[in-house]
Amino acid sequence: MAEGQSGVDRRTFLAAAVGAVAAACSSGSDKAAPTTTAPVGPTTTTTGPTTTAASQTTTVAPTTSVAPTTTLAPVVAAASPANGFAANPFELGVASGDPTSSAVILWTHVTTGSSLADKADWTVAWDVAHDEQFTQLAASGTAATLPAAATTVHVDATGLAPDTWYHYRFRSDAFASTIGRARTLPAADAAPAGLRFGFASCQDWQGGYYAAHRDVAASKLDLMVWLGDYIYEYGPDPAAVRQHTGGVCTTYADYAARYALYRSDPDLQAAHASCPWLVIWDDHEVENNYADATSEKAGTDPAAFRARRAQAYQAWWDFTPTRLARPTGPDLKIYRDLAFGRLAHVFLLDGRQYRSNQACGAADQGINLAPPCEEWSQPDRTMLGTEQERWLLDGIGASSATWNVVGNQVVLSDARLNGVVLNYDQWDGYPVARQRLVQGIAATGRTNVVVVTGDIHLAAVADVTAGTIDAGPVSPGVAAPVATELVGTSISSGALLPPAVESQVSKFPALRYLNAHNRGWVLNEVTATEWRATYRVVADVTKADSAVTTDASFVVVPTKPGATRV
Repeated sequence: MAEGQSGVDRRTFLAAAVGAVAAACSSGSDKAAPTTTAPVGPTTTTTGPTTTAASQTTTVAPTTSVAPTTTLAPVVAAASPANGFAANPFELGVASGDPTSSAVILWTHVTTGSSLADKADWTVAWDVAHDEQFTQLAASGTAATLPAAATTVHVDATGLAPDTWYHYRFRSDAFASTIGRARTLPAADAAPAGLRFGFASCQDWQGGYYAAHRDVAASKLDLMVWLGDYIYEYGPDPAAVRQHTGGVCTTYADYAARYALYRSDPDLQAAHASCPWLVIWDDHEVENNYADATSEKAGTDPAAFRARRAQAYQAWWDFTPTRLARPTGPDLKIYRDLAFGRLAHVFLLDGRQYRSNQACGAADQGINLAPPCEEWSQPDRTMLGTEQERWLLDGIGASSATWNVVGNQVVLSDARLNGVVLNYDQWDGYPVARQRLVQGIAATGRTNVVVVTGDIHLAAVADVTAGTIDAGPVSPGVAAPVATELVGTSISSGALLPPAVESQVSKFPALRYLNAHNRGWVLNEVTATEWRATYRVVADVTKADSAVTTDASFVVVPTKPGATRV
């Protein structure tokens, strides 16, 4: 189906389908989700190899699967379950995520016909193969959709060889899904020659089309890191390039239908099918600028907001290929880490669930030009919470990887304008917490920390310094850099920085690059000696077939923080 023509009837049906199972969803339990990573819920039957293929020593994404180097016992494909579907039920595509050296999470959604809409549970077959023709299976089994999960399927495909590319698919009746590509991570002690990954955020459906995702899909990445704002909770905008269906998201049915709408985009589906994703959230997966249990809207009952958050988190999990335990209430620990052999240690943060409320009543004010209030510099205010902050610093300190990568939602670098906090939702609004974190990174002695950031709908490269926390004029570039920050612009969401402010911000001494006009994503090619970040930009986000080109490239070396334009 052509981009932007997903069809009113189809979207209406998807909304109805997820609404049919919403009643069974948790809507306000205060029971916290488990705080440790755990296998996903559905029971699967798996047949895997009886011997392990040798680990590969190179990792820049190949264009074909890595062939096994040992003879594998034959794997018999599971029988295709007979569900009675009259049309292909996998119209929202496939996805993979959270790989390990021996497993990867596989995801799909089952869309049923109208005569089957009253049934919420289905069983589908899945296959993982070394070849795209599925003549050499590595694993196969069946999996059930989860109750009250918008008929999504999560499979933990285990028993795979390290550092190996696979093809995967789902089957039911006579139908098969799109074929996806997924890879396992190198072994923990491996020394990969390279890592090719992308990062992006902020794909407001109403902001434009997903040409950037088409470019992601064509780039043959090892991994894609998603930094938040996968959906937007807003109601329809009649003046937008394309419109949301339904109103503002507040219930499970609302959020699930919104995910289904976004997932109907063919370019987003292609990007998901191209490689595994590592996904974290920001604010719009629940509500703009929320902070822990505090709504952006002043006066909102925290208990009512936590009930809304529980339903939003449930929908996020249901539509995300994550290894995290399924939430049972309004809490879900998503911060986690993984190692790409000895080359890169990746830390994924949660800057929403544990933060103090924005200071100075600025949660719903957007850009703010008033001097900071006294609350702003209180030492007990936090962005990450004590436990997560300690986890991050301990992890960086203990890491022996060539690169330490921090996936972070909001801008960490000092972006104040002559002491004025332009955006209290960023780390600028949490100066003591930022100073503590950056000084903590400096204390580890690691010179190889690269922070990748989303949220702000502009592209930038900056030095991260400890800075100052006073409200007077500051020069962010005076202190020596502790880390490098790469800020990615949005996939489609509109620019947030007014031109007059942009011209001032671009003069900051710590800033190496700024582009607040284009949408796009960042390609990263990482080796033991350098990190090359390439900023890919979309010419016209209002056109699905827009050209995507390189705007700038930067190189970082692991022995010295700071980026150099090349």
